[in-house]
Amino acid sequence: MARKLIIIGLIITAIAVVAGSVTAPAPNGAATQNLTDNINGGEEGVLEAGPNPLSIETLRNGEYPGSDIVIEQTLAQGANYKKYVASYKSEGLKIYALLTVPNGTKPASGWPVIVFNHGYIPPAQYKTTERYVAYVDGFARAGYIVLKPDFRGHGDSEGEATGGYGSNAYTVDALNAVASIKKYADADPARIGMWGHSMGGHVTLRAMVASTDIKAGVIWAGVVGSYPDLINNWRRRPITKNTSRHISRKA
Repeated sequence: MARKLIIIGLIITAIAVVAGSVTAPAPNGAATQNLTDNINGGEEGVLEAGPNPLSIETLRNGEYPGSDIVIEQTLAQGANYKKYVASYKSEGLKIYALLTVPNGTKPASGWPVIVFNHGYIPPAQYKTTERYVAYVDGFARAGYIVLKPDFRGHGDSEGEATGGYGSNAYTVDALNAVASIKKYADADPARIGMWGHSMGGHVTLRAMVASTDIKAGVIWAGVVGSYPDLINNWRRRPITKNTSRHISRKA
């Protein structure tokens, strides 16, 4: 599985380098303040004892029990796989996700899994069954279970969309997705990989260094700068009709 994911990652990275990628949205407004507060230790800039809220140590010390996967809606089948809207729990919140499961007789240990972390999409516009359709289809056709979580506050998922950078919330949702899919009867808990684009690449990198359950990963055009760099140098491009079409084509 790791070899397949690495090869796919190299191909995707090459495409991204040649074609260029959409600049990830910078945190701004309340999200920027949240990010700055977390880095500085609070509104007064007083550092508190213990690890920083955004640190990997904090993530590693967290608990991510996940839950059983609940099938909410059965969708039209793919070429050789079943497709559902599913849900799981993350910090008590109901998070929706797109789930694909291969047809046929599963391997003795279960199907390998890809947890698929999407890039930035305005939370109010996000829909569980839209975007990244070709990518999910490609992995599903190749015999992987794919679980693409919404993240909290996106679409019909519960909670507040806090942003991917000033809070660990989306990474927590991804880690609970891993814990949940491990419980799924058709999944191989020892073969779970993670794939992330842009903001989802940021989530993927942090999740991978926080959990040993994630055995392989691919980051496509991930937002992986330092936090000072994210605050000072990353800016959201103005959305025009042309850039909107470009983003839609890429997704």
